Amino acid sequence: SMVPFSMRLLHAELPQYLAKPQEALDRLHNLKTVCLAILENLEKGSAEDGSMITLTQENRQASLKLWRSRLSRVMYSMANCLLLMKDYILAVETYHSIIQYEPQQRVQLLSGIGRIFLQVGDVKMAEIYFQDVEKSCQMKARDPTHTTCVLMNRAFVYLSQNSYAEAHASFLEVLKIDPRHPVANNNAAVCLLYLGRLKESLGQLEGLVQQDPALYLHESVLFNLTTMYELESSRSTQKKQALLEAVACREGDSFNTQCLKLV
Repeated sequence: SMVPFSMRLLHAELPQYLAKPQEALDRLHNLKTVCLAILENLEKGSAEDGSMITLTQENRQASLKLWRSRLSRVMYSMANCLLLMKDYILAVETYHSIIQYEPQQRVQLLSGIGRIFLQVGDVKMAEIYFQDVEKSCQMKARDPTHTTCVLMNRAFVYLSQNSYAEAHASFLEVLKIDPRHPVANNNAAVCLLYLGRLKESLGQLEGLVQQDPALYLHESVLFNLTTMYELESSRSTQKKQALLEAVACREGDSFNTQCLKLV
């Protein structure tokens, strides 16, 4: 086909953003079937289309690598779509199956699965996955991204237990490793709010948005910031409008302005 794979994937994903997740899932399943069929042909010694064209070993390995990565990308999209549909069991199964194709992403995938369990309120199961993540990290060479992942997992468990001081301390540990980590910065500010330190929390988020708008003019950050404005002052509407102007200068039409709570 003359249609690039990325375009096929985009075509499959689009319905979920138009409130048609099942249609997106059906299209993604079709793409997955194509990827599996091509991989099967390559593993049997045939060309991608099943013909008996001879491929060099180098070309065959390159093709296998390409189609495995494409299969993983399709499965990521399927899992994300299932999450959107709140089918958490199938989403977790799909993320698990990706590990066999991308073992180097094991730490990140297991962390993601643990956070899904946190989202549905199963803290014990989340902790089991996070312990598995820590064991995987201990077996590998020291990697700052893995250390960050472990600290973020601990912080999220503390948040789920309403232990805001401990969560804030964990987020600060992450920021020592990666000072620009947007999720850690955002959540550290939220922890300060729950600890009764509204001015510090507000100052932190405002500073982030002003210093690095490209990174922090994000819906979740702005939602938290506007909530703090409402708690802090009766002039929250003017401050929200100033944020709207900043968003209008940088973001496209797809930005969800509901996060600014202007209505």
